[in-house]
Amino acid sequence: MEDNIIHKYTDYIQKERNLSDNTINSYSVDLKKYLEYLRKENINIYDVTENDIFSFLIYLEKSNISTSTISRMISSIKSFYDFLFLSKLIDANPTAKLKKPKVTRDKIEILTEEEIEKMLNSPNLSTAKGMRDKAILETLYGTGMKVSELIKLDIDDLNLNMEYLICTSSKTSRTIPLSNITQKYIIKYLEDAREKIVKNSDQRALFVNSKGERFTRQGLWKLIKSYTNDNEINKNVTPTMLRHSFAIHLLKNGADMSIVNRLLGNTNLSSLQAYLIHMDKNIREEFRQKHPRI
Repeated sequence: MEDNIIHKYTDYIQKERNLSDNTINSYSVDLKKYLEYLRKENINIYDVTENDIFSFLIYLEKSNISTSTISRMISSIKSFYDFLFLSKLIDANPTAKLKKPKVTRDKIEILTEEEIEKMLNSPNLSTAKGMRDKAILETLYGTGMKVSELIKLDIDDLNLNMEYLICTSSKTSRTIPLSNITQKYIIKYLEDAREKIVKNSDQRALFVNSKGERFTRQGLWKLIKSYTNDNEINKNVTPTMLRHSFAIHLLKNGADMSIVNRLLGNTNLSSLQAYLIHMDKNIREEFRQKHPRI
């Protein structure tokens, strides 16, 4: 059955798509490797999900396969599932949102763990503003939230007893667990600082600016920039860089990529593909050694 569908697919890309012999041979070799992986994992070719394909890409990464080869492999797999979908052999195409890594793309820039520590420890906790800033920085880095998500947070989105918060984006909401450190400084801010800053008791925003109002994106960016300058961090630090740092530091320390994906609220694999491709050499080596999936 499997050999038969591969033969039909090869015939299709040769006669219908007019691909070159070299491309057909490359696709055939790639598919053979991919199907061997599916058999090893006991996954039916017609039941494959996005996560199954991404697990295969992780397998390639741990095998020290080059970015260009992974990019070609993705093209091969996408072409194959396009054929299955067009032939109505599957109801949904698991590669519809899968993107090829851009081999020449600039490396994602992140803060080192030492730079993060320096930045997060710089607010003056003897002032209400410092306690607020500490809670904001710990929440941004500790959850990987976007700035647009953080400024939408209300007090009601916190569940300190269960140690999580509800993060709402434009289309969905997700539950993010709070680390002990993040929770500690949110509580300190709520108990010792927020009432000194907020002007209106009806204000439901979790984090408020010096006027006692909900933060704007620009206001939060300026706050982060000020602590970057104070610590002489020679990088163009943005809230997005904190988000990238959160993700890559988790991966470096052995976190499962599917869990990181859920924490970030990513709806497809392209962002994690970027992290996978652009992690620097040391982090990539660490990742290969510690990732729990082969």
